[in-house]
Amino acid sequence: MKLQRLMKLATGHLLPGPVKLAGLLAMHATGRRNIGIFIDPAMGCNLSCMMCYFSVPEKRRQMKGLITPERIDQVQRALFHRALKLQIGCGAEPTLYPALADLVRRGKEAGIPWVSLTSNGQLLARNTPSLESLAAAGLDELTLSLHGTDAETYEHLMPGARFELFRKLATDIAEVKKKYPHFTLRVNFTVNSLNYRNLMGDAFWQLWAPGGEPDVVQMRPVQNMGETAWKDFDLSAIRENYDESIAAVARECRRRGITCIYPSLRNLDEVNDTQDAVSAVIENLTYCYVSTTDCYAPDFDLATDTYESYHRRRATTRHLLRSIFRPGTSRTRNASKKLNYTVK
Repeated sequence: MKLQRLMKLATGHLLPGPVKLAGLLAMHATGRRNIGIFIDPAMGCNLSCMMCYFSVPEKRRQMKGLITPERIDQVQRALFHRALKLQIGCGAEPTLYPALADLVRRGKEAGIPWVSLTSNGQLLARNTPSLESLAAAGLDELTLSLHGTDAETYEHLMPGARFELFRKLATDIAEVKKKYPHFTLRVNFTVNSLNYRNLMGDAFWQLWAPGGEPDVVQMRPVQNMGETAWKDFDLSAIRENYDESIAAVARECRRRGITCIYPSLRNLDEVNDTQDAVSAVIENLTYCYVSTTDCYAPDFDLATDTYESYHRRRATTRHLLRSIFRPGTSRTRNASKKLNYTVK
């Protein structure tokens, strides 16, 4: 509960704009943890999922490389002490990184309250690395990408994946949750015109071994986010069958006491949203993306900067004070980053 309260304060969840910024300013100025580090330690992927840019050969050729140990050292020195969350795996497959367990361990030893991994799970099922080794290192959460509940759909939408490996991983998850009670599972299911039927009836629920059910289920409709092999973005069939698919899974989650994050029927089509100036300030301060080439902000010097030195140079405290008392303007954002989900 303490972590949840801190996260809500850091992001200004459900608070008026000036109060959000005042809370963020207090955390920033007093040295409290107030950022989320989102890191891609490996810039490739072992699959070519149809709804992902890794399905495009040119993109696959561009996305490559591993973060060096020296760069991890620098990120740890500069930023780990201010992180509320370490999210490993954002736009690529993190299990390709050979020192993944060490990265998890570094995060926990640095006192980061929540360390999460997003993966397609195929290499975890092959124990390269093993899920248990990551949980033993302190991993708090696995976010598992899942786009089908039967072998035909799963393997069609996730080329290179094998459904039998997913079923093995489901069994492994149950064993890990039994041994490490702190460990949680989040499932991310992107719904399209082919796989919405996979959410009907008991199809989704038959996937999980006893004790290995998800703690959080997140469903979102497919969106056109750039060049991919998937070309059908018509949501008509999903809309017509919403109550028997997305809503049915949400109802069952509620019955089982599982958190469910999903779009309502009304906002199924909402792609663009408006981001107010307060939210923009908060996001710019608290969102920290790290890869083989990027770190936090274009002018952040990873070799010499720390969180504190960077924000002294940027006069962030003064800018936050100014933002509290000076209204800003709204801007358009892509809602695919922050969908208008219902949470139940």
